[in-house]
Amino acid sequence: MGKLSIFIDESGDFGEIKERPAYYLVTFVFHDQNKNIDKQVLKLEESVRAAGFDVEYIHTGPVIRREEIFAGYSIDERRKLLYKMLNFVNACPISYLTVVVDRKEAVDKVSLSGRLARAISTAMSKYQNFFAGFEQITVYYDNGQSELSAILNAVFSIWFSNVEFRKAQPQKYRLLQAADFICTMELLRIKKDERRLSRSEGMFFYKPQELKKTFLRSLEKKKL
Repeated sequence: MGKLSIFIDESGDFGEIKERPAYYLVTFVFHDQNKNIDKQVLKLEESVRAAGFDVEYIHTGPVIRREEIFAGYSIDERRKLLYKMLNFVNACPISYLTVVVDRKEAVDKVSLSGRLARAISTAMSKYQNFFAGFEQITVYYDNGQSELSAILNAVFSIWFSNVEFRKAQPQKYRLLQAADFICTMELLRIKKDERRLSRSEGMFFYKPQELKKTFLRSLEKKKL
């Protein structure tokens, strides 16, 4: 029996809904610690440096929207960076699942907390056999949202007796960045299906069917 690392990222918040439709997503990236990813991490970092980027955190949303430290990079440079993250995710021996809550059914903090807790608990139950194969589970989350932290602690503590929680910075863990990447892509999957990609998202994925066939379809293979 091995040790399982779970890296978590979210999209959405517990505040008032500013636009509809709206969703809250939580992505869980699973990594069996017996499967070393040092080579994949090194290849990603060398590739990023060789392309002239000076970034520790490949933050997918800002890369697409040309925000934060990515504001000074062209669209072609930013697209190369996101392809590097996609290649990294595809090369790593990881799997993932994403829980989605429709904010139509969770209009305030209390109802959102309840629905998230039930959705996460349902996912844990569905994949109970998978988790049973590990003697130790370590959960990495940046504690960006205290409400989600509380839900994660409550649900995981109920389901697992062998779980440890660690506050982690995305700059130090490439798999936290992978969780951020996947969570953003799963939100884009919803927005694409609803035909409401933003202008910046449409400009970034300008090649026909690129988002669907290159990014979303390849991620399907990583689903738990």
